[in-house]
This record gives sequence, C-alpha cells and structure tokens, in this order.
Amino acid sequence: MLKCLMRVVGIGVLLWSVTSYAYGQKATEMYIPLGQSPGLSDKYTLIGVIEKFNVQEQTISVVGPSGTRTVKITNRTKIWLDRSKLKLTNLKGSSTDLKIGRRVEVMHEDYDRKEFAEWVKVQITESSTERGAPRE
Repeated sequence: MLKCLMRVVGIGVLLWSVTSYAYGQKATEMYIPLGQSPGLSDKYTLIGVIEKFNVQEQTISVVGPSGTRTVKITNRTKIWLDRSKLKLTNLKGSSTDLKIGRRVEVMHEDYDRKEFAEWVKVQITESSTERGAPRE
C-alpha cells in the first residue's frame, strides 16, 4: 500500500514539474533570444528572413533552410522584438515591425497545420533611434 502511494505521489510531482516548466517558458518566451528557445528552436519553430509581408491578408512569407513558408498573423499573434544583439531588453512589437529582410522566428499555433502564428520574434539589429521610439 505504501509503495503504491509513493508511486502516485512520485508521478504527481513529475507531472507537476513538467507542466510548470511549460507554463514558465510560455510566460518568459519573449525574453529568450531568437533561435535559443529550449526544446523549440529549429525543432518546432521556423527561423528565417521575411521575404514578403502582405498587409491586406496579414501574412508573412519567411525564407528558411527548408524553403519559403507563408504564415498568417492574427489578432492573437504575439510579436516580440528581440533586441539581444543590441544588449537591450526585448519589447512587445506590432505588425509594423514585420519588415522585409528582418530575421524572425515563428511558432505556429498548431504545429501540424502550420497556418497561423502563435508568436513571432523579430531580430532587431539597428538602434532604436533609427526605428523610432521604443515601446514598453
């Protein structure tokens, strides 16, 4: 009886620790530099350069190692500005930051369908004075 109880408690602790890590990473994902998300980058995300941004359809075409992929930006899509190359903190961005030629990392809402972006990290390499006042 005691062994069974210990197994149940052990499994519960294991499941709790795994789910808390996932929630913790979601909460802090915007602060992780592009391409460095543990367990996600290059496995479940698309990393490449924006080739096209269709404002009317709200889609971006990203050229990566596996070719070009088009992803829909929705009102649920989080856009973050990765300013780690400038040694600055990352900020929330907007669709106006999705400029052709910028390097991005895209996480899909549904990995199997790959249609809609859950989040997009945009790598910023120029100073904030060149792109306007930073948003907090």
